[in-house]
Order: sequence, then structure tokens, then C-alpha cells
Amino acid sequence: MSNSLLAVLGCGISFQSADIAQALAYENADMKTDLLPANLRRRTSVATKMAFAAAQRACESAAVKPSELSVIFTSALGEAAITDQLCRDIARQDFPLSPTKFHNSVHNTASGYWSIAVGSQHPAMAMAGYKDGFALALLEAWSQLHTIEKQILLVCYEETPSDLLLPDNQWVACATAFVLSSKGRNGLSLHMPYCITDATKSDQLDDKKHSPALAALPLYDALTQGNSGTIQISPESDQTWFIEVTNAHA
Repeated sequence: MSNSLLAVLGCGISFQSADIAQALAYENADMKTDLLPANLRRRTSVATKMAFAAAQRACESAAVKPSELSVIFTSALGEAAITDQLCRDIARQDFPLSPTKFHNSVHNTASGYWSIAVGSQHPAMAMAGYKDGFALALLEAWSQLHTIEKQILLVCYEETPSDLLLPDNQWVACATAFVLSSKGRNGLSLHMPYCITDATKSDQLDDKKHSPALAALPLYDALTQGNSGTIQISPESDQTWFIEVTNAHA
């Protein structure tokens, strides 16, 4: 394999709504995960539960132990529901604020809980890049895998934010996860992500409907179906991100 490529060893997906997952024809896509201990599950958000479920499925698909991987968690808004609750509490002057809510509102909540739950001592990153978030996380993974890491778990997740936090949105709560390697065990490989300014618009990834996590679904579909080609990996915006998927066995 060329050293400019990445191998995809495993993929995972999770939705908050089973009905939406079924409508989109995704199976085994609920939020169930046995990696999140019961004492943490009771107080964690939908965002964290989805991220864990997708990440666990990706690790199982890749046949690797979660504790053996460095991780990159990326989300545009992070703990959107808890942030919304805290903002409402502040607006009502409902003080003191809940220490548990505040503890779970930070952007690295999911990545921190992941390291604790799986007993990992490997690096864990929490990234945010709004509409570019998934693409930039892929670029970060690509950079690390060509310098310091051999395998990385990349997780992209989004809750459905309130209309006060993100007006006029129709984001679907979901998470996608990928185990990536600089050396592959199959024929599917990824090139470095790239962006095009003022790319031709389409209705496929409208930014009002597609969060960065949902925009990762075309790549997930291509990888799980063994398809190669050019894949759009960000919602429509002034700059749109793409990635090339190569099948060496084609």
C-alpha cells in the first residue's frame, strides 16, 4: 500500500431513534453498548451513548481491543442537550447549577468516559470544527497515522440540538466510527481528505438536515458495501470536503 493511503479496518454506526435507523435501512444501529458501565450509563447523555455504541461496533468489526487504540472524538456541538439544559437553568436563575450537568457538559465528555470505561492509556483527542468537523478529524487521523500512530479509532457524533442553540435545524442524532490504520488488512483505502471552495451544490447533504456525523454516512455506506470513488464527507457550505476511496482488489 502506498504510504499516502489509510486502511479502514472496521466501521460502526448508532442512532438515537430506532425508527429513523430503520427508515434509513440501517440494522444493528441502536445505542446499546456493554462498554459503558451502569453507574456511568445512568448519568451520560444521548451523545455519549451513541458515540460508545458506534465505537464498540467499529472495534468489533476490526477485531481489535478498544483499550489498544488511540482515539479521536469529534462533534460540532458536543453535549448539546446538557448545554441547553444549563443555559435554561441560567436563564431561570436556577442556582446553584447541577455539578453533574456541568461535569458532563464539556466537549471531551465522551472521549474521557471512553478512556475510563475501556481502561485505555493511549492518547484521546476531542475535536470540534462545526460543519468541517468530520473531515478535519479524518485529516488529523491521516496525519497521526503517517507519523506517530499505527491504528486510530475515529468517532463522530451529534445530538439533535434545540432550536435555541441551532435555529432551523433538522439534524438527526447519530454517531459513526471508523478504525483506521496505516497498514491494511483488506482492499479498501482512503486518500487524504481535501476541500473544494464553492463546489457545485447538490441536495444530497443539505446543511440544514445533515450534521457532520450524518454527513459521514456516505463514507460509511461506501466502506461497508465495498464501493470505491469520490465521497462527499461534509454538509454543503462555502467549502465542501471530499475523500477518495480506493479498492486495491477491484
